[in-house]
Amino acid sequence: MKWLKLYVDIAQNPRMKLLAFEDRWHYISLLCAKAEGYLDEREQLRDRMVSVHLGLTPVEVEHVKDRLIDVGLIGADWQIYNWDEKQSADATGAARKRRERARKKAEKESADTTKEERNKNIEQNVTVTGQSRDSHATKKEEAVERIWELFPKKVAKARCVKKLEKLSMTSLAEIEKDLRARVWPTEMRYILNPETYINQERWLDEISMPSSPATDAGVIAA
Repeated sequence: MKWLKLYVDIAQNPRMKLLAFEDRWHYISLLCAKAEGYLDEREQLRDRMVSVHLGLTPVEVEHVKDRLIDVGLIGADWQIYNWDEKQSADATGAARKRRERARKKAEKESADTTKEERNKNIEQNVTVTGQSRDSHATKKEEAVERIWELFPKKVAKARCVKKLEKLSMTSLAEIEKDLRARVWPTEMRYILNPETYINQERWLDEISMPSSPATDAGVIAA
């Protein structure tokens, strides 16, 4: 069984409120159709499948389509706007759990390394100077700037930079490696926003490939 994420704010979405109640349900049904892959079939088959899925005649379906396009919820090709950003290929939460385990492992290794270096400094009576701290900060700033330049979609730079600066140099190195190897979709609307990439720790994905509208699915939220 396939799943999709449905955010609770959909009930208060102003675009949804512009629709009649039956069209709100039509939109929800289209989200399900998208998760099932119906909207990614070839054009003629897709239109027939949408008609059957909604239980409407071809003429009625076209009217529904026009109304949903009018409020900016779908495109002329039936594709759901912002689908990629609101869905996840991890329907069971397994990938999220793997990322969490990897994050904790990285934090533990970083803490162990810091402790080892601290003990070594004490034994050798070495004092970390302000110059070395400045050097570390400069390296982090340079790493963050390199990472930002690798994102094909440049939105919300200030927020992204703050989030990146909180990460360890190890994590920044992993992000830079992932971004250099990642193959992004050709259409800009299917490319993840940098903030979404950072929040979801997508550099920890097992396979750094772009999510496609045909396979992106998630979990329904209450």
